[in-house]
Amino acid sequence: MKAVVHWLAVPLAGLLIAPVFGAELDTYDARYEVQRGGSNYGEATRKLTQQEDGIYLLQNETEISFLFLSDVRRYDSRFEFVDGWIEPIEFRFKRSGTGSNKSISVRFDDASEQVIEVTAEAPLPITWHDALLDEASMLEQLRYDLQHSDADEFSYRIVDDKGEYDEQRFARGELEVLNLPYGEVEALKVKRVRKTNKRETDYWFAPELDYVLVKMQQRKEGDEVATLLLETLD
Repeated sequence: MKAVVHWLAVPLAGLLIAPVFGAELDTYDARYEVQRGGSNYGEATRKLTQQEDGIYLLQNETEISFLFLSDVRRYDSRFEFVDGWIEPIEFRFKRSGTGSNKSISVRFDDASEQVIEVTAEAPLPITWHDALLDEASMLEQLRYDLQHSDADEFSYRIVDDKGEYDEQRFARGELEVLNLPYGEVEALKVKRVRKTNKRETDYWFAPELDYVLVKMQQRKEGDEVATLLLETLD
């Protein structure tokens, strides 16, 4: 894929994130407990590796079970990392369990500036942007930007797990001390900025652990949906 120097504008902070030449992402292998109301609700894994050719592979799986209901979701992303910015190559999502199963696999074709649905080998109706990300790799870009910028807000254009275009915004919060299954960790809280408060998602990234995601919490109309808590990290 072509090397493009990307600049991410931060509207409210009035800052720019400059490209970092020769930068690499820190790889890791993390396992999480999924809780709801303080009770075990499932488990999740998130693993980032780098191949010999320099391509990164991100594997993310969440398995939840509650009474007779089950939900297994897997997000895989292959991408390059050029001048401080992720350039997706392929994104796959698969959901199985109670209810209808869903899956999608897309390829980011830089030459034709199209996002291709792999099974049909047909382009999706998505306007191409040089800074386009997939839903899985977006959190890795956010993780890197938090580490290398003092900006207060971040905005990303993505292809989501429905194969649709979306724009997501995040706001940097304060450092908090968390008591996790992993142990006590100081982490930076980041809030997903939405148009309404009907759904809320908060993330915590730990500076002392290379800004790896250590907690995530989702709420709907004020009620907890699920909370992800770091258990082990390599």
